Amino acid sequence: MTVPQLRGVRLADRLGSRENNFDVLRLMAAWSVLVSHSFALVGREEPLHQFGTTLGNVGVLVFFAVSGLLIRRSWEHDPSPRDFWVKRALRLLPALATVALVTAFVLGPLVTSRSLSSYYSSWETWIYPVRVTLLYTFGAPLPGVFEGNLYPGVNGPLWSLPVEVFAYFCLFLLGLAGLLGRRWLVTTFAGLSLVWAAWWVTVTSEAVGATYVLSAFALGAAAYTWRDRIVLAWPVALALVPLCVASGLGPDAVRVLVWTPAAVYLSYWFAYAVRPVGQVLVRWGDASYGVYIWAFPVQQALVQWGVDDPWVMMALATPVVWLLAIASWRLIERPALRHKPRPTAPPAGDHPSSSEPGPGDPVRGSQPGGS
Repeated sequence: MTVPQLRGVRLADRLGSRENNFDVLRLMAAWSVLVSHSFALVGREEPLHQFGTTLGNVGVLVFFAVSGLLIRRSWEHDPSPRDFWVKRALRLLPALATVALVTAFVLGPLVTSRSLSSYYSSWETWIYPVRVTLLYTFGAPLPGVFEGNLYPGVNGPLWSLPVEVFAYFCLFLLGLAGLLGRRWLVTTFAGLSLVWAAWWVTVTSEAVGATYVLSAFALGAAAYTWRDRIVLAWPVALALVPLCVASGLGPDAVRVLVWTPAAVYLSYWFAYAVRPVGQVLVRWGDASYGVYIWAFPVQQALVQWGVDDPWVMMALATPVVWLLAIASWRLIERPALRHKPRPTAPPAGDHPSSSEPGPGDPVRGSQPGGS
């Protein structure tokens, strides 16, 4: 199928196509978090700091925008409460448990400042994999691990996973109550979430304020509701770029009001209205989730071992993290996803090429979030 590049395409007509750029988009979003942290972890200002945000936060925004659309679509395909949560668990938890175990019992002993006897006798060592797997990721420490680094965290980006699960839960409740079919309600909820996001970043800390990405999820779910009306067109996409630049130079609230819906639109435009690009990057598998959850501890280890230049950090971390991510996909994630429940027939107005979710569906692919 040939995707027209200059003329717009209707979102509803492209939702089921397997010819899209979602895998590449997610991989680039995950890598943008790695790039951003390559600066932050060595004490440099992160890319896009001139706009009051970071490249990593933009990557997270993209993840939530993609999730909002595709998780909503997944519910429409299979509105079974049990199936919904089984799919989410199979997508998130096996790989997360693996990185937690490897971090605690392979990387931790190599980098801890404590003796091995002290490290293994600490309750924090043994509870860490449990905490992370149960998505209690905020501030999860390991004894003596990266405590001397500029940023003393073990795996900071994992903060966004419980936030995203919260977004799943909200969508689940609306679906269970039969309210997702009410276009006005979903639209109102998304609009209110955007207003909340613009207010939230002005009244809380930068770290906590990053949870405004929940609004991108809500807007993505609303976009599915309006899929028959949304046209993804090059002129609109190009016009959004200078608008984002201009709004980024203003107050944080204005930036959030503009960048959040822009990220939603541009993500879907790139996925569906642009010819497939960079497919060689995903030839060996969907590495985006693996890149996201493995990058930070690898980068922290490099900092501890003396890397203090962001470009050197990127050059060393990228291939290591990519190989770990590919191994995660092939050995952990893909085998786990083979056990997911099969979806039902697609709803009216969604025209997939088959009854199975396409490669953009997070049940098959990756859908992390977080910086």
